[in-house]
Amino acid sequence: MAEIWLKPEECCQLLGLSKRHFARVAKDWKWRISDQPARNGRIPREYALSALPASAQLKFAKGEQQTAVAKPSNVLPLFAKAEEPAAPMVALPEETKDAAHQRLEALQPLLDFRRRTNGHRPVIPLPDGRQVDTLDDLTEWVAAQHRVSTRTLYRWLGRFDEGGIAALADAPRKDKGQSRYFASHPLAAEFLRHKRLNEALSGQMCWEALLRDWKKIGEPGDPPSYSTAAAFLSTLPEPLKVLAREGKEAYERKCSPYVQRAPVDAMAWWISDHRQFDVMVRNTLFAELRPDEPYRVWFTAIMDWGSRKIVGWCFAPSPSSRTISSALRVAALDYGFPKNFYWDNGKDYQKVREQLEQITLSPEAAAVLDREGVTRVDVTSALPFHPRSKPIEAHFTHWSKRFDVLWRSSYLGNKPGNCPEAARTAQALHQKYLKGKRAASPLPTDAEFILAAIQAIDDYNDKPHRSLQHRTPNEVMEEQYPERHRRSANPRLLDVLFGERTLRVVRPGGCVQLDNMIYEPDDRSLIPMDVRRTHSVMILRDPYNLGEATAVDPETMQYIGSLHIQELVAQAPGGRITRDQIQAGMRKQRALRRGYGEYLAALGAMATSLDWRTEREELVARALANTGTDARTVAAAAPGASRALPRERRAAKPSQPAFVSDAVAADAEIFREIRIEE
Repeated sequence: MAEIWLKPEECCQLLGLSKRHFARVAKDWKWRISDQPARNGRIPREYALSALPASAQLKFAKGEQQTAVAKPSNVLPLFAKAEEPAAPMVALPEETKDAAHQRLEALQPLLDFRRRTNGHRPVIPLPDGRQVDTLDDLTEWVAAQHRVSTRTLYRWLGRFDEGGIAALADAPRKDKGQSRYFASHPLAAEFLRHKRLNEALSGQMCWEALLRDWKKIGEPGDPPSYSTAAAFLSTLPEPLKVLAREGKEAYERKCSPYVQRAPVDAMAWWISDHRQFDVMVRNTLFAELRPDEPYRVWFTAIMDWGSRKIVGWCFAPSPSSRTISSALRVAALDYGFPKNFYWDNGKDYQKVREQLEQITLSPEAAAVLDREGVTRVDVTSALPFHPRSKPIEAHFTHWSKRFDVLWRSSYLGNKPGNCPEAARTAQALHQKYLKGKRAASPLPTDAEFILAAIQAIDDYNDKPHRSLQHRTPNEVMEEQYPERHRRSANPRLLDVLFGERTLRVVRPGGCVQLDNMIYEPDDRSLIPMDVRRTHSVMILRDPYNLGEATAVDPETMQYIGSLHIQELVAQAPGGRITRDQIQAGMRKQRALRRGYGEYLAALGAMATSLDWRTEREELVARALANTGTDARTVAAAAPGASRALPRERRAAKPSQPAFVSDAVAADAEIFREIRIEE
């Protein structure tokens, strides 16, 4: 535990002594040479906080600023009520701070008595009229007041003499969060991990398999109880369980770390993508479809990255280069063209067609570029099969949760399994309408739907967003790129917060969020932090150095890893720097997944080498063993199997020999001399 060193002036303030008197009193105290010289060039001394009297240490822990000069008195402050500390105690966990404070208050009479003993025994009058002049008598009286034994008080006193007030707190258990049983039975622990992770069995089935194969595993002693096994399985790291039981896709969605992009200016980047609404409508606008034909509308959107504003859109039965050109025209008429485009790579545009149409600018869009005087617009493609690489996906999620669900009778759900019954009923009624059996259709028209969608876009652009500091996209666009100036303005916001210790929950990739900043671990601390996902850690940070932080266990204060502010990915024209940074983030993702995958593979290899059979193999083996036929299936196991066997064929009568050419005999003589090696 780190020692606290104080200057002589601070010690005098805590003790209420002059410098000369303090120099005489602190002659034999623990001290060291200061690292910083004084103004006069001399190197002063620094004194350890643990060497000061208990009252001074308590005053330092409370954070008192005023000095209280101790006046000689024959009555000790035994019944003084302890004040709540105004600041956190130094190097002391929050849950043990109150207990240490109460123990120090109980020791205060003993410490004062020992300090007053200067060659003679002081006589202390007690509130009950008795007088004590020995430390043992005073200890007995104090122990009775606090309902503890004298041995406990002496033990506290010894701990205080060795480490000060911090030593009075109970140290947390070193094996907290660990199973002592499975620490002495490592093979049983790996067996449970294998059953739980690689076979995806429940905790009950894992424990039953352990009981069945206990002798085969070869561990000494009796098998553990179910509660012990369940408690051990609950300590498995969350990323490891997700990867083993839910698969790679779920792991990347829930546990994989991700990069955070830096903010960009308005009109610097435009993002474009397609989305198909989860609402079934009937056609009244498009000639390529039959009248009243049911279909789902496709939405081609262009969003300004800096302001989050939807600047262009197009609605059509299917996406194509023309829908992009139409959306670009809508946007260019009002805002011109940006410096860069960030588009989808085209592989996820059409999910139902086997061949996808390449998304490119049509000749109409090229003509618009020529009229605007723009000779070149850089286009960057997003990562394939990686939805989080496109910021517009968050906007599409907004549509899915706030717009699609409004069309309840024709809302199909976000996947086929979630299709409401009302939607299936509406489609069946629409089929009757097409056949002339109904006068009206419950499905809305595409004209009504598109009109409502355009109004929803206007509402979205006028709605405050948390990511924009509760401003609207229209306000941000007008502020950074006003129509009269057409010049970007990127205001910078400062958000400086001070704090020494903060409890935070570990996020995917071992990252923690603190003061709107993401701190990520270094390469050595990546695995130790990632296995603590969804758990709380204590973040220690120097308020004068916000770039670095340290993560420790909140209970044991043990070191976990080093953190630093996550580097923001700058979206550069051409995409070279951006691709390198994204590839670095993906390498970190693969390293984490590879580490967990190698562990799962090691479990599987261990199970194979130790002949740990799966539950299916065990079940089949027991079933065959119960037949009593040495693993051969009997006829009783499959009734009717004997009747289904083909009958033996009768011996056929010898027929006339077939015609054999003379060349066959000649060939036989030739091949007779040929020998084939064994």
